[in-house]
Amino acid sequence: MEKLKRISARWWFFALLLLAQTVLMPFASRNFAPQDIGRIIPATLANAPQTRLGDWNILFQSVSLLFLILLLVFRNRVRTLFNAYVAVSYLAFAFIQNVAFTEQYGFSVVTVNLVMFLFVAYVWIREALRPQGRYDFGNFRWKYAWMIVLALFAYWCPFTLRGAADLDPLHFFTRNTATAFCLTTPLFLTVLTLNLPAVNVVTYRITAVVGFIIGCYNMANFFSPGTVWLGFVHLPLLLISLYCAILSYRHPAFRP
Repeated sequence: MEKLKRISARWWFFALLLLAQTVLMPFASRNFAPQDIGRIIPATLANAPQTRLGDWNILFQSVSLLFLILLLVFRNRVRTLFNAYVAVSYLAFAFIQNVAFTEQYGFSVVTVNLVMFLFVAYVWIREALRPQGRYDFGNFRWKYAWMIVLALFAYWCPFTLRGAADLDPLHFFTRNTATAFCLTTPLFLTVLTLNLPAVNVVTYRITAVVGFIIGCYNMANFFSPGTVWLGFVHLPLLLISLYCAILSYRHPAFRP
């Protein structure tokens, strides 16, 4: 992790991530054309397995909430279990959100998202195998309270599919947020932030930087009247990821 820590602190690390956004083009097994990239990506995301989990949502949500409760109750005693859960989650996000079979494009992949999600999964796998961080929650600061509110807002996702407000608390169990990178990452980053400085800075930084990039993409939802609500539920990803990315460089414990 030390090598990746040094690399992630260099300016060209960000240049490579930005370059990847243009180099890693989406894949489609048929009807692929560069001018259709703007249609292939949304078609893939809309038809990905994650959107069709249906009755399985309550299972995944319950498991997710169970791991959070275990972490809050048993704290560092379950850190390996929790890290493994997060690592598996990011592996799942990579494939169930970015790979699909569509009628027009056949088998399609949002390649750049797949690679970035797997990158995040990699640093969490390393953390699960050789934990460096601790979950003692002994250094809580009220200045981080806003993150808890925004993270729970994203995880709750209090909207109908048509964008109307829906404040049913059962959404914590019935939504498919536990299987979505954008709606779960704010929660994972908040957990890490509440344990600063006893976290693995590489895991923290990579998760935050990738989260910020994905968050920026989702701000496009504000430009369509039918998806404005999606913009709001993705704001926690953008804001929390940006804040955590800055902290990963500016926090006194992480400065060279």
